[in-house]
Amino acid sequence: MMLLQLFGVLFLVNLFTIGGGYVMLPLLHDFFVTQFGWLTNQEFLDAVAMGQVTPGPLTIMNAFIGYKVLGFSGAVAATVGSYLPSLLVVTFVTKYYLKFKGSPVVASVFKGIKPAVVGMLAAVAIKLGGTSLIDPATVAIAIGSFALMAFTKVDPTLVILGSGAAGALLL
Repeated sequence: MMLLQLFGVLFLVNLFTIGGGYVMLPLLHDFFVTQFGWLTNQEFLDAVAMGQVTPGPLTIMNAFIGYKVLGFSGAVAATVGSYLPSLLVVTFVTKYYLKFKGSPVVASVFKGIKPAVVGMLAAVAIKLGGTSLIDPATVAIAIGSFALMAFTKVDPTLVILGSGAAGALLL
């Protein structure tokens, strides 16, 4: 049953989230940490950190290039060629991370990676803010969304829907 829940959560979040991986983080956190309790905050942050070594938009670009060059088989070859190295690295790292996660060296490495991930997320927020926060109404929507996510337990989906409704009314 848990396997179906895991599949269902990821399928729905990926199906309905617009804007890429970072936009999914609050939703995934809500499901995996808050609702189901499958992960702690620390484990979720570890997962985000490990996720930084996997391809994303570039894999889609590579699949497109592969398709343009060799059709469907080229798209498959490009996609597998893009994901396989990361899959192998993450599989290897995860195996040893789980074995040595209590090690002071591993703990120190992740103590360095985690703030870097937070910094990267902040950089993405600043870059997106530069193009999204264009007037007082959009700034108010951003501040309201931040406050709801930071200081309440409101469902992230409701924040997204509410922000969309506010945008429709104000903009």
